[in-house]
Amino acid sequence: MKAQHMAALALLWLAPAAANAAAPGGSPAAGKTAAVTLEQISGSSVKRVTLSAKAAQRLGIETGKVSEQSLIRRQMVGGLITLPAGRQPGPTPGGGTFGGFAQAGAGAMPASPAGVQKLAAGLPAQPPVSALVAVASAPGSAASPALAASPPTANLPIVGDAWVQVSLSPGELERLTKEQPARLLALSTRDKFASELLAQPSGVAPVEDAKRSMLTLYYVVPGRDHGLMLNSRVRVELQYSGNEEKQKVVPYSAVYYDGKGAAWVYVNTQPLTYERQRIEVERVAGDLAVLSGGPPVGTPIVTVGAPLLFGAEIFGK
Repeated sequence: MKAQHMAALALLWLAPAAANAAAPGGSPAAGKTAAVTLEQISGSSVKRVTLSAKAAQRLGIETGKVSEQSLIRRQMVGGLITLPAGRQPGPTPGGGTFGGFAQAGAGAMPASPAGVQKLAAGLPAQPPVSALVAVASAPGSAASPALAASPPTANLPIVGDAWVQVSLSPGELERLTKEQPARLLALSTRDKFASELLAQPSGVAPVEDAKRSMLTLYYVVPGRDHGLMLNSRVRVELQYSGNEEKQKVVPYSAVYYDGKGAAWVYVNTQPLTYERQRIEVERVAGDLAVLSGGPPVGTPIVTVGAPLLFGAEIFGK
């Protein structure tokens, strides 16, 4: 349906140019150039498309080249902002401290990774480890860890280091580049943090959740100016190990999928001349399509306007 829509749109865009270029008999008028010229390619069902300069401009055709790049494998997972044992969120907007308890001093050190792991390992599957918040039993007394009856209300600011909890499958954890930081992004793709937030590995061994066959992992966002809120949700971009050899790529915008799901690109064989060629897309990485088959590196291709070129190829006259 999308292919038909784009093809029809291309026909509408090219119609004025074709009408002006064609004589009453259907052939180009004297001194005029046809908006679209089609030529059958020997041994192929694909047609060679040649556009007039004006038609190419109307379709907004842009070109680039097949290239090679080393791509770092990344994966986006959900994360939860939490605290280590011995820490409190910051003051509430109305003043005072969370839950009426004394706030831990700015210089207070979080509990050791071993302590957090020990506490987390003893928690039931529900509520999740994110419910672990340490509160002080009374002002001036030593902090004692406690499991809240229900997760604290979100939108409470965290003063000092914030911890990020993520859940991974054993296979995902095995592929994870464990020494690399994670990048935090706002839960809504429309929103952005004031600055880039990187969370460092906490050093806490993964905590197993046997009921879900998942592993809980912790990262730490250091500092005081991150603006993270307790129990808020974020997206966490993790880096995975893998083959970093250069791979053949094209902009994903260059890929056209036909009605049968086959992937194509339009090769720019000569100025204003284009030929549709099959490609094999191995995967999509951001705005790039990684190819396992297709034109060689350096081949000029259409990067913007491929669906409209398909319309011109199918309906152009």
